[in-house]
Amino acid sequence: MSTIRIEDVKQLDLVDFLTSLGFHPERIRNHDYWYLSPLRDERTASFKIDRNRNVWYDHGEGRGGTIIDFGMAYFGCEIPELLQKMEEYIAARLVLPQQINHPPTVIGSDERRILVLRQRPIADSLLIGYLGSRRISLEVASQFCRQIAYRVGQLDYSAIGFPNDKGGFELRSSGFKGSSSPKAPSFLPTNSPDLRIFEGFFDFLSFREVCKVLDLPASNFLVLNSLAFLGESLPLIRQHSPVLTFFDHDQAGRRATEQIRREAPVPWTPVHFTRMPKTLMNGSLR
Repeated sequence: MSTIRIEDVKQLDLVDFLTSLGFHPERIRNHDYWYLSPLRDERTASFKIDRNRNVWYDHGEGRGGTIIDFGMAYFGCEIPELLQKMEEYIAARLVLPQQINHPPTVIGSDERRILVLRQRPIADSLLIGYLGSRRISLEVASQFCRQIAYRVGQLDYSAIGFPNDKGGFELRSSGFKGSSSPKAPSFLPTNSPDLRIFEGFFDFLSFREVCKVLDLPASNFLVLNSLAFLGESLPLIRQHSPVLTFFDHDQAGRRATEQIRREAPVPWTPVHFTRMPKTLMNGSLR
């Protein structure tokens, strides 16, 4: 269950949130931002955000509301699932109250900023147990991740750390999901023309577990660490062929795949797997 509150989600700026999803205004007039509707296909921008009030209205459908209403409409889900989907996004932008026995989920003021102290091979029994609960072997995790000691305020913690291309880490443990600055995608080259793209690194690790039992061709890998980085990753994606995507089979995942098809039109080949972990069975394939 997500620890993010509805009040935390409502503090998010709608314009910034749409930018993270890959939507940009067609025109701006004072505090009104006009978009081609993210909720349907249209040729004339009729989706408006009043940035002063932080609310939206889709004139083509005659409905609007807060970021909560938009999120449920965009992702096609109810509030509990929406809060889970927003947790990673919020974690990069808001300061939340500290939870008992867990570090703050979000980087904010200097007192609450995540400071990476040191890294070493994964050895902590609790972290190894956490990997096991996610069906990831220590063998696979150790190839790509490190055990990270980090500090938030005056308290020290440990987490599984997945490095990105700018020196930051995605951090995960049984009680924490966040990242150290700077946040960025992770590109893992293998001198192959192929590219497989994942949103999060645990999906990537699950795929590597599959590679242990299936004879799959070599490939480069791109872990976005957030769909917000898809736009800036398109030049890299265009350098590869074929390209396969392993995103969540939800509206955001489908939109991300369609954005790649539209803006990085390279040949693609469907691949069919007979044995696949649950985390990948729902993925979309390009």
